[in-house]
Amino acid sequence: MKEFQSRWARAIPWIIGIMFGMSIALTVVNVVMLRRARIGQAFYPQSSGSIVLGGTGLFSGDAMVAARGRIGPAVVSITTLRTRIVSTRARSSYEWWQIMAGRIPAYQKKKFPIYGSGLLVNPDGYIITNEHVVRGAEEIYVTMIDSTEVPATLIGMAAEFDVALLKIEGSGLPYAPFGDSDDLDIGEPVIAIGSPFTYLFNDNQTTVTAGVISALHRDVKETGEGVQIFKNMIQTDAVINPGNSGGPLVSMKGEVVGISTFVFSTASGSSNIGMGFAIPSNTVKMVIDEIRQYGHFRNVWTGLVVSELTAEVVEQFGIPFRTGLVVIALEEGGPAEEAGIEVGDVIVEMDGVSIQNSDQAGRVIFGKQVGDDLDIVLWRNGSTRLIRLKLVEAKEEA
Repeated sequence: MKEFQSRWARAIPWIIGIMFGMSIALTVVNVVMLRRARIGQAFYPQSSGSIVLGGTGLFSGDAMVAARGRIGPAVVSITTLRTRIVSTRARSSYEWWQIMAGRIPAYQKKKFPIYGSGLLVNPDGYIITNEHVVRGAEEIYVTMIDSTEVPATLIGMAAEFDVALLKIEGSGLPYAPFGDSDDLDIGEPVIAIGSPFTYLFNDNQTTVTAGVISALHRDVKETGEGVQIFKNMIQTDAVINPGNSGGPLVSMKGEVVGISTFVFSTASGSSNIGMGFAIPSNTVKMVIDEIRQYGHFRNVWTGLVVSELTAEVVEQFGIPFRTGLVVIALEEGGPAEEAGIEVGDVIVEMDGVSIQNSDQAGRVIFGKQVGDDLDIVLWRNGSTRLIRLKLVEAKEEA
């Protein structure tokens, strides 16, 4: 009995020491997590609590009014000016002869406006909008809800996400709280808020349209000759009017869950067919955080050059499947080379997703950031193996 008691007495200091060490470790973890949360809240402050909804039914009028009242003051109108060279229009035969004689220039520079919407996300004057609203702009002006017009500075933009960050002078400005777009459900009611065409009105009231989340994670190819693909979009039947680009898509909790971007319209472009698309709020926050920290969104680089499998390649190398991407080259010093991938390897899976073509591979990589890992399953010499590739920042083109 005494021997047992002596052993227990010797063990007590060790047990106390372990418990003390664990308590210190937990304290450190909590401090770090709290600090990170406060850093995020410093730029994306959250209004306290959610809206308490009244009324009944799917489209509760009280809920929409409350959501608009919470977000509306943070919605702004954006006017951008671009210079174009246009031919001089003769208003009389005399002016026509003057142009022909070279006394009046046949062409002249003229500034043209483009209108859109934006959203204050910070009381210090940071505004998010679509990249296509400010693309090529020489001057940018923001019209507040009280009709005050102020100049804005472009902080940065990411064309591949169609997101831009602007800054105006000010403090204590109204701002909009973000929601978690990953929590959205198909069929959930939402409203789209915008501030279009302020030049036509004597005030800067925001407009509101209502609908539901029609679909999630939609990839939409740009029509016409463009090659841009909008990935992971929210689809809604809430009407997104011309000029609403850059405005918020708002949940019934009064939180921004997306940024309105574009619509499908009739062939003539004269009317909306009830299919609007918005960038998820979580994607917007990721892009804005990169722009704030680095001045731009850092595109990732794999160092891979691939081609889709053809029947000839499958037959020549005896590959036991017909879909995948064959590695045809490795960029020197790239992550793929560093990870041990070889020319001739066939990529069959990325991050658990079966890869049949290059579009699917691009979809997996879309939204990943510098430093993220990409798990690749590849086929080599009759067997498969798992390769973990760490993404780095893409090199700037010379």
